[in-house]
Amino acid sequence: MSKNPLRVSIEKLVYGGLGLARHNGKTLFVRFAAPKELVDVEIIKEKKDYAEGVIKNIVIPSVERREAPCPYYGVCGGCQIQHLEYEAQIKAKKEILLENLQRIGKLKEVNYLGEIPSEKEFNYRTRVQFKVQEGKLGFYRWDEKEVVDIEECLIAHEEINALIPSLRKLVEAIPDLQDIHVNYSPTRDKFTLKLLTITHTDESLLEALKNEILPEKVVGIGNYGKVGMTQVKRYAVGREHIFMDVGKWKFRVSMDSFFQVNYTLWEKFIKEALEFSGSYKKAVDLHCGVGFFTIPLSEQGNFIEGADANPSAVKDAEYNARLNDRDNVVFTEVTAHKFLKRRAGKILDLVLVDPPRSGLLKEEVELLVKNKPGRIVYISCNPSTFARDVRMLVKGGYELRGVKLIDNFPQTYHIESIALLELKE
Repeated sequence: MSKNPLRVSIEKLVYGGLGLARHNGKTLFVRFAAPKELVDVEIIKEKKDYAEGVIKNIVIPSVERREAPCPYYGVCGGCQIQHLEYEAQIKAKKEILLENLQRIGKLKEVNYLGEIPSEKEFNYRTRVQFKVQEGKLGFYRWDEKEVVDIEECLIAHEEINALIPSLRKLVEAIPDLQDIHVNYSPTRDKFTLKLLTITHTDESLLEALKNEILPEKVVGIGNYGKVGMTQVKRYAVGREHIFMDVGKWKFRVSMDSFFQVNYTLWEKFIKEALEFSGSYKKAVDLHCGVGFFTIPLSEQGNFIEGADANPSAVKDAEYNARLNDRDNVVFTEVTAHKFLKRRAGKILDLVLVDPPRSGLLKEEVELLVKNKPGRIVYISCNPSTFARDVRMLVKGGYELRGVKLIDNFPQTYHIESIALLELKE
């Protein structure tokens, strides 16, 4: 391909938020593109079968294109599709989800049940990981590991943005600070912080910084180091958890536990999971976290087990069961694979899975097919691995009864969905 800008027509968006074009029989993936527009593209990476490029000039803009509201967009790597009107973002995600189910999942027809948009397209995130580098606080550029210094992140909750000046004081006070993980409870107005530092930060210093620099609503700070690729807590100052309220349910969330980041969809997401799941005698929630779905689901059946490999999440889940007066739910610290092996041969009416982006392990799918629960509710954050797993489940005797898009991550390429698979009679 020529190193000079290429003039191409963008066909559609693909997973990753990239525009797809073709030039001389070669596939081209274009950053910051919109469907149905004519653009001049500079090639930044070339492979045997495809190339990647970035827009240098828009010849004919898409009717769906807008001026990105964030001043850092196009440099910061946090968002990928902010240049599209929100309705166009939803439309593109729907098309990508269905295309993956048809191409990878080998489904001729998909019962698409619609989408649930975020109630706010900005300021929806309650958890943010800021990068620190040479005194700068922000996020990595999209093209390299250089931090873009920011004053505000438009997708972060307003209270997280209000905390940024205080976080900058932490950066000044702790020279080897690398990451700041902020977790915020919008219903309790409380924060916990995780500080990743190269060396052990003196506990008395952190205590002083908490009292002198940070507002009282920051109830706890953890000091973390890296062992290989894993972050390990050295100690914590103050409280190690905050509480989240979701409708009538209450959840304790510790520093090392996961919780859904888009607070505007918490109640709707649980409602969808309940409706997809229906009633049951015995159920299992794999990758259950702090019991976000498990505890509400416990009201619809006789007995439910939650399993997660994260010990912090399981401790929170057990606490949350007591907090919500649920005595028909049990949590176990174990991987999904080991849990399914232990339950092989047992009768289950319902299994809910909420795996990481890598999807289910092949062995996990095989165990599900072997055990044959009546219904599987699959919550996915990656349409490609979701479609791959659905293909195996359908081959194993299940039918995809319906799928719905949950837009937990506006302005980004991430696609969350919830689906119901039922065993064929």
